[in-house]
Amino acid sequence: MPSNEILRRVQITGGSTYIISLPKNWVRRLGLKQGDYLTLTPLPDGSLKVRFRKESPKPFKTTMRVDPKLSPEASVREFIARYLVGYDLIEITFPEGTYKHRTAIKECMVKKMIGVEIIDEASDYVIVQCLAKPTELSVVNAIKRMTNITSHMLSDVVKCLGERNEEVLKEVTEREDTVDKFYLFIVRQLKSVALGLLLPSDVGLYDFREVLGFRLVVKSVERIADHVNRIAKIMLRMPTEALTYLENLREMGLKVVETYGNSVRSLLRRDINLGHRVVRGSREIGLKEEEAIGWIIRERLDIGVALPLRTILESFKRIADYSSDIAEIAINLAIENPIPVNY
Repeated sequence: MPSNEILRRVQITGGSTYIISLPKNWVRRLGLKQGDYLTLTPLPDGSLKVRFRKESPKPFKTTMRVDPKLSPEASVREFIARYLVGYDLIEITFPEGTYKHRTAIKECMVKKMIGVEIIDEASDYVIVQCLAKPTELSVVNAIKRMTNITSHMLSDVVKCLGERNEEVLKEVTEREDTVDKFYLFIVRQLKSVALGLLLPSDVGLYDFREVLGFRLVVKSVERIADHVNRIAKIMLRMPTEALTYLENLREMGLKVVETYGNSVRSLLRRDINLGHRVVRGSREIGLKEEEAIGWIIRERLDIGVALPLRTILESFKRIADYSSDIAEIAINLAIENPIPVNY
């Protein structure tokens, strides 16, 4: 028996009520007393989770001192790490020489985070609080919004292959921040489940298997949005003489849009057959990329034209690969969990 497990014998009282005693050390550590209520949550693996929830649980708080020796980007990463772990209150202290760090962190809050607000601020510190709760936006609904935004970004970029629209392309690059907001919000919820701060049901999921699967999914969607953003920026910088060649990539782009859309549908519907179609479609896109590269070589295009075309093709291929990853996760989640059998 593992050292952290405690063995208890099931007893019957009143002829039909099953009872077990609670470990004394656990009771004392939580400050339980007679009359307190415990919540019992049956889990898919047959175990039972016991929790004591006070009426007004204290928020999880942490402090962070910005190091002037670090770059502003490094300080932002440390701030995001605290947000993702699940802290509700983050107190950040800023010594002299960290004005740029302060600005970068506050910009990150606005652009990359959902429900994070400054509740106190002075010249040398900022206290922020995460106000968004899992009950207000489940993981599944957040993923639906995240994938929907990414799908529209991809479709808009492919439409611009026929005729470049700079306003649309600039909007695509701006929408990536919204995708990042949902990504960080979802990862925060999933990490809270992994740490035992929340149950899968608290974030709208069934079990820990779904938690792991959706963690991989949101990373793939976030990377897809990165590649769409990359394509949009390349198209904005492309010289005029290169624009006439973009139409040659449109067929492949439309196939990528279809493949990504099907990957999301296979996930949300747990559609195994559609998932297999996505995997096959991803391989077909890989062949189309090879054909397009061969065409670029045969045409002996100028490097200023060939390089952006090649980069766009590579991003299309990567989007198809990530779509295939999502479809494989959908297939895995569609398979029923094994049922424990007592021999």
